[in-house]
Amino acid sequence: MKHCMKKQRQQVVEQNNSDKNNIIHYQDLPEDDNIINITFISDTHEEHNKLDGELYNGDILVHTGDLTNGENDPSDLTPIKVFLDWFQQQPYKYKIFIGGNHDFAMRNDEKFALLLKQYPSVNYLCSSSVSVTLKNQTLKFYGIPFVTYLKGWTFYVPNEKLQQTANSIEPCDILLTHDVPYHSKSLLQRVNEIKPKIHAFGHMHEHAGVIVKDGVTFINGAQMGFPVYDHIYKPIRVNLSQNGVQIPENVKLWNEFPK
Repeated sequence: MKHCMKKQRQQVVEQNNSDKNNIIHYQDLPEDDNIINITFISDTHEEHNKLDGELYNGDILVHTGDLTNGENDPSDLTPIKVFLDWFQQQPYKYKIFIGGNHDFAMRNDEKFALLLKQYPSVNYLCSSSVSVTLKNQTLKFYGIPFVTYLKGWTFYVPNEKLQQTANSIEPCDILLTHDVPYHSKSLLQRVNEIKPKIHAFGHMHEHAGVIVKDGVTFINGAQMGFPVYDHIYKPIRVNLSQNGVQIPENVKLWNEFPK
């Protein structure tokens, strides 16, 4: 891991109570054994192999859904198995993922549950949480894969159930959803209530990047473009320390939620 701890020039997002104090600035980061690095990816749509060479030794790898295309028979778990074979081999201490609206086969509960048992090193979250302890820090991840506006797709939640779904989200350090927070007032309200350090998602491919708002670092780790599905974005790797979330220079920063 020493090669990951070298000095590097990064943007540091300081977590504070008001946007006025959420300062993004540059500094040289010293070696720090207490920094946890987390890599976020999403919406790989069966093209995960294109990330080979872009993922390297790290602490935590997170995928926020749409790992498949959803074009196959929902009873066929082969695309998910292919992904999990790849995912479990990635050089990270912890690997965590949720589903997305394309991942129909995940609703084949019994078969999917049996498949997951073959991958004990992988954590799947679906309205559930996992806590990991690394480098003197314990982080709680909570994952929920719902989407709005896409009736008939996997994990769709109708408007009349959005508030109930959002209220079910537990306080956590890192929240994982597939849909974006700006598609649901209920979701965004809940995020602002529990104030996770990071809210990671995907779904809107063209909105990949990072925004810091109301004391939360929002990360869209989508890999594919839109409307043409092509691998055009890089994984988003951040460092998490007692000082806040540290963001590399090459990440696209949004000033406001995209329209």
